[in-house]
Amino acid sequence: MKPITHQLALALSLVSSALLCQTAYAVTTPADQDKLRIHTSMPRRTSDSLFSYTAEWRIDDGELYRSTGLSFLNAHKFDEATPPYAVTKKLLTSMKDGMIQLDPNWRGITITQPPEQAELIIANKTGYSLTTVTVRDYSNQGLRFDLADKNFNTDGVQIALDLVFSADVEYLDGFTSKKALTASQGEIEIKIDDQKPIHIKTDGKTTRELEQEIAKQLSISQLAETPLYPGMVSNDTRNNKPFDGSEVQFLNLAAKSIAIDITDPALGVLAKFKFKDENHSVKVVEPRFMLGALALTVVLAIVYFRRKNAKKPS
Repeated sequence: MKPITHQLALALSLVSSALLCQTAYAVTTPADQDKLRIHTSMPRRTSDSLFSYTAEWRIDDGELYRSTGLSFLNAHKFDEATPPYAVTKKLLTSMKDGMIQLDPNWRGITITQPPEQAELIIANKTGYSLTTVTVRDYSNQGLRFDLADKNFNTDGVQIALDLVFSADVEYLDGFTSKKALTASQGEIEIKIDDQKPIHIKTDGKTTRELEQEIAKQLSISQLAETPLYPGMVSNDTRNNKPFDGSEVQFLNLAAKSIAIDITDPALGVLAKFKFKDENHSVKVVEPRFMLGALALTVVLAIVYFRRKNAKKPS
């Protein structure tokens, strides 16, 4: 091999290796980077009511995957001696059942429950990142969400609360003959961190009217007419609640927790959490960067060695 060819090959090899190492390092997401804690409680509705939650994640530089846990809760089926964490265990089992259908290499999250705690923890595994989590509750239980002591805004997590009629899901499943147009009677309580909670009477109001009141009382939120992210479509119609045209969004919530408690049996809530999903662009951007840098290196190396060779005495 001629000296110039050898030197050029060596230079390109070093640059390529450096770029590849840098890229491989950049796309590896550490475990527990994305985490959502769901604090549950006892259901209030005295009929079988849907509670489901869907987690979606992305394998680094790869595809999206999701899993759903679906349960039916009935307050009459839990006696006074039932601890709240027994309900949480039922919700945990439902998600584990949903994960079974996925190849083990695609299961990019962990779902755990601390011993005797009414708490679910969803977290990413190494090499995966959470993209969205959707919680659908029609059982009228109090719910609280946090990122395990992280700040939503600092961690880049956006939130939406979409109030829905319970009968909409029951109507889709053939349990009721008509859809409800207004709420029944009850109250919505929303609390952020340790601040004073807001209370809204639901009596005879539409979901949009209730969402407008929430946005008015919480200046850190806004009423949005487009969803925070597209709704999931699955074979189970009970999870396919169409977007009704409005939801309350918290795009920059400088807080560590948010809680919602609905006592109106005619209402449910979809709580949505959108994570940053930063590594989705790596698949598109990084290869272009590598090719561009490599091409530039080739050009500079050729120019350099040609000039160096031309200066040698003949």
